[in-house]
Amino acid sequence: MQRSERDARRVSPAALLRRLDERLALGDGARIALVAIALSPSDRRLALGHGHAERATLAEVARRVESVLRAPDCYAFASREEVWVLLPDLPSESLAELAGSTLLDRLLRPIAAPAVPLQPTVGIAWTAASGRIDALSVLAVANEAAAARHGSRRVQLRRVRATRDNAPVQRQVEQDLARALDANALEVHFQPQVDLRSGRCRSAEALIRWRHPDGRTVNPEDIVAICEKRDLILQLTRFTLNTTLRQMSGWDAYGFELTVAVNLSAATLSDPSLPLMVSQALDTWDIPPERLTLELTESALIRNQQVACETMVRLKALGCRLSIDDFGTGYSPYTYLRQFSFDELKIDQSFVKRTDTRAADLRIVQSLVDLAHTFGMHAVAEGVEDAATADALRALGCDLAQGWHVSAALAPEPFARWYRAHAPNEATAR
Repeated sequence: MQRSERDARRVSPAALLRRLDERLALGDGARIALVAIALSPSDRRLALGHGHAERATLAEVARRVESVLRAPDCYAFASREEVWVLLPDLPSESLAELAGSTLLDRLLRPIAAPAVPLQPTVGIAWTAASGRIDALSVLAVANEAAAARHGSRRVQLRRVRATRDNAPVQRQVEQDLARALDANALEVHFQPQVDLRSGRCRSAEALIRWRHPDGRTVNPEDIVAICEKRDLILQLTRFTLNTTLRQMSGWDAYGFELTVAVNLSAATLSDPSLPLMVSQALDTWDIPPERLTLELTESALIRNQQVACETMVRLKALGCRLSIDDFGTGYSPYTYLRQFSFDELKIDQSFVKRTDTRAADLRIVQSLVDLAHTFGMHAVAEGVEDAATADALRALGCDLAQGWHVSAALAPEPFARWYRAHAPNEATAR
């Protein structure tokens, strides 16, 4: 990294908070994460604050933090034992967790000279640029998260409330969602994925949808967040899985032999009962396991690594397909591609959207397509919004495309009508 790039990324604490305040004030709803890292050297004989050991340790910490960051990210040393990292414009909460876990992994590695083994903890404040919260409030949440140790977990993510006055409204939404879930009142929509070579649709992604009684559509990420908070995530997964497989069973009568992907949250993947739930649902609806793709993020694997890895092995043994999402974001190493037999790699939309205008993003997407094929996976591009992007992806050898250019996520009946127009020849309509 050139010195000028380092200077741009390392800023003073005051400058970082100013950048955060400016980003929050835009009020455009973009997701933002502020990461607070408490370093806590375990060897107090070489603790920070002791001359050469301090300078060498802080220089190494800075190098490791810089190695993880994207171009728009920045960081600051708030003190000798605390680092703040600002991650603006993240597409999903799972990326914030993945960034925090990657930072933690880098900082846990022993520092060779001087030998200072760090014991860092990572707190993440996750919020949206709503214009109703300031940087100091976000920082307070990040610091609280960093100080809150839960067992062996050293990465904690907390969502920032826009205002305290909004708390009663939030509680009401949570209660309404719990009732809707009990009544099976949520919906599952399906977003098509098309083969870039043939233009045919052979797969789709199942996406949860819920319209609140007041008429507004609730963000799917918020649905998952509420279910995790209220310990309803397995119930949500069971509903999504069974609704999806029941719909697939109905479509089979019309010759719609689709593969459908269902997303797994980190909490779901960490539950040892998940494989049994999947097996029972497949048996109930008589769907071959190879037609079910279970989609997960690398942050989900990291959160409870041992249990998650054991669960993945059992899901693969059932015959289900596995897909890894949020890849190509700048925080994802290749560890899990070597360790597990994934069938599909999903390329993050932040790169896909700019393949026709930015040469750097085009090269990134090309490398990810090649990487997927090297590991025997299909490459799926998310966020394909126009024909020029689809053409660029086709030229790169990408296998599947998903996004507004193909279709929005559709309720089951509109999806069936769309599918008849884009299906393989063997599909029939009755």
